[in-house]
Amino acid sequence: MKPLALLLVYLPRIAFRRAAQTQLGACLPATTAAAVWARTLEIQGELQRTRLRHSPGVNLLLRYMQWDYALYRALQEHGIGQQQAGAWIEQINWQIFAPASALAFKLSRLRSSRLQTRIQWLLDALFSLVFTRPFRRNNLPSVAGVAFDVQVCPLASYLREQGAPELTHFAACSLDYRMASDWGVTLQRRQTLAGGAAYCDFRFSMPPVQLIAREGAGVDKTATDQPGN
Repeated sequence: MKPLALLLVYLPRIAFRRAAQTQLGACLPATTAAAVWARTLEIQGELQRTRLRHSPGVNLLLRYMQWDYALYRALQEHGIGQQQAGAWIEQINWQIFAPASALAFKLSRLRSSRLQTRIQWLLDALFSLVFTRPFRRNNLPSVAGVAFDVQVCPLASYLREQGAPELTHFAACSLDYRMASDWGVTLQRRQTLAGGAAYCDFRFSMPPVQLIAREGAGVDKTATDQPGN
């Protein structure tokens, strides 16, 4: 894991440019990729004039949403459909945030050897340090996993204000599933604020003990403690 990739998360302009230009260069002719990026810079320059008035963590995420929306518009102006543009933005964002997600999961090993405890700790930390107000969530009891509802999401609100609520799925919501998969758990979600629901239902479930026993050496099938990776 390269330390530079972790530090760049806090520099949206540099991190997004590197990831976006790599993605565009792999998918578009060089002249088209250059034109798309030039237009992205123009749109983002207009968007960044808006002053963000939240916590540093939320402001950082919103800066990425600005870049996402700018690229999304630029791609569509150059004839790329919403689905394709969104898929590329999802890949760009995951390339940026995946190293931090992986490091956080490794660090959670210091908290506990139980996977469920680690996941709860990670999510609590995210909502304490990054997904702070105006994010609002309601924790729910769960015996075999971690469950909560998100009732306010400033990322969804921002993209809705820009007239692109559908982009939230690619720019943010889809990354939750990738993160859960990397952490060795399953995320089930039936509705989202971006999709018009009253809240996003997050339900993280742990892998079956039997599966862990087969794949993890020396794990007792009758054990209730679920070790992580």
